[in-house]
Amino acid sequence: MPQRTLRYLGGPLDGEEIDAPDWTDEDLRIGAYVIVDGWQDRADYSPEPGGDPLVWHYRGPVQV
Repeated sequence: MPQRTLRYLGGPLDGEEIDAPDWTDEDLRIGAYVIVDGWQDRADYSPEPGGDPLVWHYRGPVQV
């Protein structure tokens, strides 16, 4: 598997990085609702359309 490091920009996880070697291209393309310690909501992160799929931007809180 290729080395993949995902970086969060903005929001509560700004600047944090995680290893994502087993994630598919589709997983990286769609983003995720991420659990954040101390939050009841999740943080919506996704890449910019046409941008780097390994850089996810904060879109806001999401109630799930």
